[in-house]
Amino acid sequence: MKNYKSLEELYKLLSPCNLCPLRCEVDRLKGEIGICNSNAIIKISSAVLYKGEEPPLSGPFGSGTIFFSNCNLKCVYCQNYNFSQLGAGKFVSVKELSNIMLWLEKKGASNINFVTATHYAPQAMASLTLARERGLKIPAVWNTIGYETVELVKLLNNFIDIYLPDLRYINDEDALKYSNAPNYFEITMEALREMVKNKSIKFGNDGLLKEGVVVRYLVFPGRLNDLRRALKVLKREFGDSIFISVMTQYVPVYRAHEFKELSRKLTKEEINEVKKIVKEEGIKNGWVQYD
Repeated sequence: MKNYKSLEELYKLLSPCNLCPLRCEVDRLKGEIGICNSNAIIKISSAVLYKGEEPPLSGPFGSGTIFFSNCNLKCVYCQNYNFSQLGAGKFVSVKELSNIMLWLEKKGASNINFVTATHYAPQAMASLTLARERGLKIPAVWNTIGYETVELVKLLNNFIDIYLPDLRYINDEDALKYSNAPNYFEITMEALREMVKNKSIKFGNDGLLKEGVVVRYLVFPGRLNDLRRALKVLKREFGDSIFISVMTQYVPVYRAHEFKELSRKLTKEEINEVKKIVKEEGIKNGWVQYD
């Protein structure tokens, strides 16, 4: 089967590890720890019905959200730093993770939402495949900062229905300074092109998204011009083939206070300006998120 072949290819990326663009090439199948602070055993923080995603993803009961522990990036403002940066969580097997997916569906989840799972992509897709074989029907969402290799995205296309990537940075200096993500913009844009090429927007009769790409942009304080530039890029590249979610709920947590420019929330005036920019750039497919 196509998915089993793709799983084999995914697991090859663990040894040496080339799952993410940082390509640390440790042998995680032999227990070595990568730059993501992970070996080959799945570690998750929690699995919940989460209503805070975009409306066609949350649905009436919430998105079946699985938060994975650890991360290959080092975002200084990470809101999930307790498990993404500090490693809190519990180890689970492939079968246990598939059980969690089926439990979330039974609870009414609109989808299975893999949050920051790049470093566990092979194991996560093995769990998803097992859950599908056991009757899982709801869509699978890949929720990512966008910093993915095209090779990984091509393999994920065989499993994932909806991509929920960020375009977090419009310039590489910020990406390196705040997230330790070299060549972020070029790498992320290539990944986005691959996602959009393979997933078109499709809604179900229930009004929920069943397939497609939703690109998020987190607005940083004092950086509204970056928002305008990002919207122009996304509109030029993808037009109406994606939805765009502009997020204004930035909160200075974790190490953000070490950087004066990141040490505050957006002001009301900035939020109003965000709405104005979104309108001026002609973005009709999407949302502006608030607190």
